[in-house]
Amino acid sequence: MGRVTPLLTSRRVLNITYKTPLETLLSVPETLPTSEPVTPQIGYTVATIHLPTFDIPPYRKIWIACLYGAGYFPSAGVLYWRMKKNGVSVASGTASVPAGYYYTVNAFFYDVAVGDLLELALWSSVTDSNWDYKAYQVQVTRVILFNKPRLLFPCNFAVLSAQPFLSLGTPHVTVTVALYPCNDDKALTGITSGTVFTSLYVGDIYGIFRIGYGDYSTSNTAVVSTSPSYRPYYYRNYAPTQIIMRGLKTEGQL
Repeated sequence: MGRVTPLLTSRRVLNITYKTPLETLLSVPETLPTSEPVTPQIGYTVATIHLPTFDIPPYRKIWIACLYGAGYFPSAGVLYWRMKKNGVSVASGTASVPAGYYYTVNAFFYDVAVGDLLELALWSSVTDSNWDYKAYQVQVTRVILFNKPRLLFPCNFAVLSAQPFLSLGTPHVTVTVALYPCNDDKALTGITSGTVFTSLYVGDIYGIFRIGYGDYSTSNTAVVSTSPSYRPYYYRNYAPTQIIMRGLKTEGQL
């Protein structure tokens, strides 16, 4: 009797390369205004050069942008922030900052595109607070590598990388959040290192994975961290840099 075997595609290796984040540390800090500035202090226009690259162009993906703004409060006060996309408010909030502490605004924009202007406005309840640091990186989420096949046997998230890596100022990571592989549009338990799944079905909504900050959580909003020593004191993601898979062939792909 002949042996029946699944009709699988050849082994595919998807490599994703993330761009070095853009960082600026001012030589002289700028005082924060006590009312919302007309022109936000921090702004980046998304360009093709900022986007992660793929050695296999995916069928579909969604870009998220990580923006960071940081500074110092000599006196205790309240920090105010607002995220804008193409001049329209996305989210706003406040955070109490103790005297002698640095603050970092970790802002995550979901579903950005080339040409989008992403901005972060900062102001304060006290007159001696300042800002002097900004950074930006684009990451990717909800990747669908092929329109067909969608059923993968197996799917190996072979390599994860902590993104972004910030180097200016006195950087320190608050937390690096897990990556969330997805099966049939349901997020699985988050992973922080290479993991093999026996099979995954790539759904129309979430694709093969959801990035942590910017999609799975903190989507189109920001979180503020404070520290007596670190600036930036930042949140980042575990992002996939290599995924190895085989797919179940369909009619016409044999």
